[in-house]
Amino acid sequence: MISRSNIVDGSKPYIVEDRPMISRSSGDRVKILHLIQPGKEETGCLTCFYAPPSSPAILSHLLPCIDYPEYILREVHSSQYIYVRENSIEVNQPTIQPARSNSVVGDVLCCGHSASDLVVLDQVSVIYYDDLIMDEIRNDTRVCNPCQTFCCGGRGEEVRLESTFCGGLCYRGRRGTRGGCCSCCSCLPICIPVGCPDCCCPCAARKTLYVENADAAVDIIVKARDNAKIRLNVMDR
Repeated sequence: MISRSNIVDGSKPYIVEDRPMISRSSGDRVKILHLIQPGKEETGCLTCFYAPPSSPAILSHLLPCIDYPEYILREVHSSQYIYVRENSIEVNQPTIQPARSNSVVGDVLCCGHSASDLVVLDQVSVIYYDDLIMDEIRNDTRVCNPCQTFCCGGRGEEVRLESTFCGGLCYRGRRGTRGGCCSCCSCLPICIPVGCPDCCCPCAARKTLYVENADAAVDIIVKARDNAKIRLNVMDR
């Protein structure tokens, strides 16, 4: 049975005194201020055609001239979004995974997955404006991005969210994350060199957003962050 004290009144603001940034203007909804257009992934000039829908998924990994089937790429693109909310940003950067198997052969040979059918795997993250990863927001698009995208592929322009120190030479670590690379030493401060790749240092305080227009996205996110901090009287910690 639900207690009346736990029911949120949608007509009133929802205030969290212990962490003001979680607060919102309406009790039963989060206001979306802007919708940033995500970048479109392109594979480059080596890709000649899409794989047939019923072909083995492994072909898209073995042969550089073959892209994933067109149907799954449309689903991935349709699933992408970047919402700039009143107190945070919400991002979905989906990937592709094999669908579940519907046959005994698939269960045995592919560990329960289909050898040909693919589905979208959503990867949704919400970052509140008082998170240290929102300290610095900048356009980090690579040099000659259109040319590099034509030759080698790409995912659009890049916006980098990060928290650095030592003159921008090191990232702050996101310590205390359960199951992360630093879960065994959550009580210790972590220093991560800026040049360390994401695959080696997943606990670095950084995140890359792929967008259609990086300069416009940076301007929108910075203004939303600053306005939220002023409105909610949130001081940097």
